[in-house]
Amino acid sequence: MIFRLKIENVRPVASLALEIDLDHHGLLCIVGKNGSGKTTLAKAMMNLALADTFMRTSADGVFDSTSTIRYRLDAEEYIFTYDAALRAISTKKLVSTHHKELVAVELPAPHGQRFTFFRTLADRDDDIRRAVVLGQYKSPTELINFLSSIYGNERFANLVEVRFSGGVCCCFVQPDQRYIREDYFSSGEYFLINLYRKVSKGTPLVVIDEIDISLDAQTQARLAEQLRLLCHQHRVKLVFTSHSLALMQTLESDELYYLERTATETVLTPMSFNAVKSLMFGFKGWDRYILTEDEVLKQFLEYVIGRYCSPKFFSYQIIYMGGGGQATGLMNRNRNYQFLGPATHVISILDGDQDRPNPPPGIHCIPLHNVEKALWDEYRHTEFVHGFEGGEQLDPKPLYRRFTKSRMLAPEEIFKLLCDRHHTEMTCFAHTLRKFLCRSPSQ
Repeated sequence: MIFRLKIENVRPVASLALEIDLDHHGLLCIVGKNGSGKTTLAKAMMNLALADTFMRTSADGVFDSTSTIRYRLDAEEYIFTYDAALRAISTKKLVSTHHKELVAVELPAPHGQRFTFFRTLADRDDDIRRAVVLGQYKSPTELINFLSSIYGNERFANLVEVRFSGGVCCCFVQPDQRYIREDYFSSGEYFLINLYRKVSKGTPLVVIDEIDISLDAQTQARLAEQLRLLCHQHRVKLVFTSHSLALMQTLESDELYYLERTATETVLTPMSFNAVKSLMFGFKGWDRYILTEDEVLKQFLEYVIGRYCSPKFFSYQIIYMGGGGQATGLMNRNRNYQFLGPATHVISILDGDQDRPNPPPGIHCIPLHNVEKALWDEYRHTEFVHGFEGGEQLDPKPLYRRFTKSRMLAPEEIFKLLCDRHHTEMTCFAHTLRKFLCRSPSQ
């Protein structure tokens, strides 16, 4: 099922359209500067299930006579327009229970359930105490595994879950039957337990505003992987907002979107981590690194990328190291220490004379012996029209320098000539670069 949402003139959003495939389970992270409309978007999604969402959580001034929110779920459409009597938006069409149950939204403080549930646990403490005394609890194995994977230790191994009329509560039970309720855990632990419950219910679309609240950086860095597994297990699309660089850096290229306000609309755009990092925080960097042998090969790769790999999604930097061993050595050191980035974000591309059967992961070779040798071979073809006296006596590298220094042929002209001559091989090689620098069509 496709969930479509269109917001018009609900402050601060002038116009915003969102489309989510609920059959494509997994993560969608929305980031943006304060005031860009992230929380308004979350409230709009919640409004489908709870039509008084804005009345409970927003000031009257967010609406005017032109305010509209449209929802389309496959062929069914619901339109909420401004009602002057209510001073809010409403719809005359009854939203079906089935469609209401498609969406579960968790708002930030003070409106989110994770904040209001504290009171429920305190009010039901007698029920919880009775269950603990009678031993009426169980071990929530899946939740324990979820928390242990995120925190990287076994301190939740003895966690138990107590059911009561208002819901469930996790506790640590002491030998003397004293217990520690989940609302006395650290705020990060408490929020993770509630996040797990929200996703594991299996609601097709779950929306969490400010998902990283109270989580330390290490926990944020481990969160996405576990949520991704949980979403696929329970067939959930999880949409969340965040300001955490540690979390953003662990997302896949189709999971990160940037929300930005312009003068006339609010735009939601898929964006790479380093682009988001630059726009939101002013940090500079690149998403991908290509390590190579020398400056000629670097220039050749820049031409190949421009010719075969548009449009590029990821920002990139090509670094020439002075030799194949130096390039692969730096790549291997990065694999251990990740000072450039994750290992999958750094590759080495070498001249074809370095090609070997079954190369290690991340090492690729151009389909030419090297650029200079390929030009030298072309020079000896009878149809080569750029010959000069004495050229046939030069070795490959001096011949290349003679052409470029004397400006008889610019480097780009040489690269074009070689790519045209070796079109099939270059097209095949460029596929590797496209996979490295571009988002796949399915994304």
